[in-house]
Amino acid sequence: MSTFPAGTEINNAGIALEWSDLSVILAICRAGTLSGAARILGHNHSTIFRKIKAIEDKTKVRFFERLPEGYAMTDAGRTAFRYAERIESEFHALGREVLGQDMRLQGKIRVTAPEGFGLRVGPKLFAEFIRRNPEVSIDFFGLTAAVDLNRREADIAIRATAKPPDTSLGRKVCNFNFAFYGTPEYVDRNTCVSISEQRMCLIQGTVDWLVPLLWKKAEEGEALVSFSSTGSFAVLNAAAQGIGCTFMPCYLGDSDDRLVRLCDPIEPMTLELWLLTHPDLRHTARVKTMMSFLHEELVNSEDLFMGKTKETVPGFSLL
Repeated sequence: MSTFPAGTEINNAGIALEWSDLSVILAICRAGTLSGAARILGHNHSTIFRKIKAIEDKTKVRFFERLPEGYAMTDAGRTAFRYAERIESEFHALGREVLGQDMRLQGKIRVTAPEGFGLRVGPKLFAEFIRRNPEVSIDFFGLTAAVDLNRREADIAIRATAKPPDTSLGRKVCNFNFAFYGTPEYVDRNTCVSISEQRMCLIQGTVDWLVPLLWKKAEEGEALVSFSSTGSFAVLNAAAQGIGCTFMPCYLGDSDDRLVRLCDPIEPMTLELWLLTHPDLRHTARVKTMMSFLHEELVNSEDLFMGKTKETVPGFSLL
């Protein structure tokens, strides 16, 4: 979310442009639509419409062209976008530097991780951390997409990745593996069928990732999908109904008693589990303490993330 100091104005030839105006312009530039900007700023579509109209009316400057497919920046809009990004970056840098000097073990920590982590692993860890540090609160949000630590979208990110961002400060926990899973009944009915020919319950976007491991073209995999969702637990629950097998991180599949594992962890799909923060926050007491706590706890559970807690049933091949 864009954040600007309120109550400050830029005055030029009688035109007053506030930082809050720039945050609206910046959000529309990034999203390209009013509805997208509304999601970024936490407002509704009509509020953003009124705000940008008021900004353009008072400045007598047209920042956007209204097109059928969305809002396109004018030359003035591109100039405002460039300056707004620069100002936002400096403002967040100030916030990180000030927060980095905070030596109190209290306050809010914003943590992001994959949605499945927040449902399966996170609650127990977060509860234990709060019991040890009762003046700390945790604001957790589960996302599939990576967040921007530079813009303070999170203080700590728990991320499975092939390569962490160069701008982040992090600690590797362990390898992060994937495998295929299905119900025992589904396995009994389909033992002689290779995994590449099975009906599938998949997290949306997984088919592209499994090309060319399982299929030469994405269309081959899409034709086999019985159920898909952006939510990992929706997919797990669908697979638990026996309508197909599923491709899951081992920490989710191995810990689900409704499912058996159809193959060993797939080496070409291996990622790494990392704990990440911004370098400016490394001396902040609550962030530093939580990074150490999470690293210790997750390392103790590394067998779960690496797929070492469940046996593989015989009789299945990938191809």
